Amino acid sequence: MSRSSSPASRSDLALLFVVLVWGVNFPVLKAALAVMHPHVINIFRFAVSAVVLGGIYATRPDTWSTGFFAPLRTHLREIVLLALLGYVIYQVCFIVGVNLTTAGSAALIMAASPLWTAAISRLAGYERLGYLAWAGLLISLVGTGLVVVAGAESAALRGSFGGNLLMLLASVLWGAYTALSKTVVHAISPTGAAFFGIVVALPFLIGVGVPYLDTVAWPEVGVWVWGAIIFSGGLSTGLAFAIWNTAVKNVGASNTAVYNNLVPFIALIGGALFLNEPVAWAQLIGGALIIGGLVVMRRDRQRRVEAMDEVAREGVSALESDR
Repeated sequence: MSRSSSPASRSDLALLFVVLVWGVNFPVLKAALAVMHPHVINIFRFAVSAVVLGGIYATRPDTWSTGFFAPLRTHLREIVLLALLGYVIYQVCFIVGVNLTTAGSAALIMAASPLWTAAISRLAGYERLGYLAWAGLLISLVGTGLVVVAGAESAALRGSFGGNLLMLLASVLWGAYTALSKTVVHAISPTGAAFFGIVVALPFLIGVGVPYLDTVAWPEVGVWVWGAIIFSGGLSTGLAFAIWNTAVKNVGASNTAVYNNLVPFIALIGGALFLNEPVAWAQLIGGALIIGGLVVMRRDRQRRVEAMDEVAREGVSALESDR
């Protein structure tokens, strides 16, 4: 295995961990959602995320060699923009959208976010996908549609028009966040970008959530509720965000974004194993298509890396022959 492909392989494994966390995050949060308003949950889980990411960022050797607040000095505007996109507006649209529409509609609309990432990356000139990569992306999207559609009744998929519009906006925002973060995470620490993004977003999320504090039945908030919030904040919106940003740096925004399509399938398997929910054959086929699309995109990425390695070797050979 070449040195250039090793980081990509590690990113694949890390992203599988991310989608596993995101896939089980929804059932884990059920306990908290039963007694706590979503905007109030966001206050606590993003506070946990800030602590976790801050701890990881502070223990990295390069953090202190370049200066703890160096990202804010060099990329403050970009960090604020990404924070507003990925941690404030997206989170609010997503939570409110899910409340106003059905789970089937929400999952199906969010499944399009990798396409938005690829389109925005292409328009911004950040990266260009080959035909094989586009084919893999579309195969994965078809598989996601099968997973969602086969598990929902046709009436349930319609949802509300306003909720579906908010979910569409959330899908575009997450695609934009993933695409636009590419240049930032190449210039500064991906963990630092995630940490300072949450630090910037937290006051906004607190402002949105404070009016709903009185709606919480605090005596009903038990150990399991706090455990769910710690899990979600520490892993789903904490460590997972740092891994996501690192993968964008290593393998590109579009190749990272396509892993989003595995989340509904992981949630499907988790529901079958832990909640005894039925699984349709079409959903299993959809899961196979999602994985197949990821394999196709990974093959396209490997082919491009091998081509770049070959060009580099030819360049070295030409220089040596000139001598």
